[in-house]
Amino acid sequence: METRRRHNNQHFRRSEVNIMLLGGTGEGKSASGNTILGAEGIFQDEFLPEAVTRICQSEQTEVDGETVTVIDTVGLSDTNQMKITEAQTEIEQMLRRKNLDVFLLVIKLGHVFTKERSAVVQWIKDNFGEKFFQHTIVLFTYGDQLSVPIEDYLSKSQTLQDLLEKFSGRFHVFNNRNEDRSQVTALLHQINRLMMINENRRYTKKDYAMAQKSLLRNNCLNEAAKGAAAGAAAGAAAGAAGGAFAAKAGAVALTLGKGALIGASGGAVLLGVAACAGVYFLARKYIPRDVSVMQDEPERERLIRAAHRY
Repeated sequence: METRRRHNNQHFRRSEVNIMLLGGTGEGKSASGNTILGAEGIFQDEFLPEAVTRICQSEQTEVDGETVTVIDTVGLSDTNQMKITEAQTEIEQMLRRKNLDVFLLVIKLGHVFTKERSAVVQWIKDNFGEKFFQHTIVLFTYGDQLSVPIEDYLSKSQTLQDLLEKFSGRFHVFNNRNEDRSQVTALLHQINRLMMINENRRYTKKDYAMAQKSLLRNNCLNEAAKGAAAGAAAGAAAGAAGGAFAAKAGAVALTLGKGALIGASGGAVLLGVAACAGVYFLARKYIPRDVSVMQDEPERERLIRAAHRY
């Protein structure tokens, strides 16, 4: 049985490896891309406080007989909404041309893992979905700054331990100042082991589309909740104001106050209905019908009805 499994794994081995680098600004993504490619200056890696890589850049080389494609992406720490939208669009276009074998989540050693860095990981997870965890290796950079073994360093950070647990403990350390190619060979061996675990199933444009669909659905439901809360607050405020006016104005004004209260409540209901209707039609517009994105039509209609009920 073991011999047969080993034979199958060898059968699954590819001669082409597609890698995407992800992470915050200044973590060392571009420098790591240059290290993998074995050349300086292909990806710009100047030490600057803002992202250098525009959005996505793809380069290819041959390493140890394997064709390796490296895709560098914009730093996600300080990107505005326009840049994020552009990043989503370019990543989708990139995935139409190449499916991915592995994501390298790049993290710089020596810095505290702040809430901002955690938010970057969360953004990546939200946009790439649960399958992101199956195809990812954490790549620690600036390994030359370590004064202790990496295991000792990680043992002192519960946050990093929790992060690595999400990726089944997979990590690698780069010293981007070291020209020794053995660290690249070791990384490619680890990537090949991960590919075998995944039975050579790549992360595809369909996986990304499904993740984006889920993200859109959650955003729609969140907006519906906000709209309903705003409608309830507006109705309560209008009703209180009408009641105070009626108390001062007497019996005739009381009648008017009741009318105002009813009108305000009706307005609140209409506001809530409008918010839910907006979500309903937004879902119909943006939840795609393409069978390559949706599993089946009933699933699409279920999502729309769920948004409508909300």
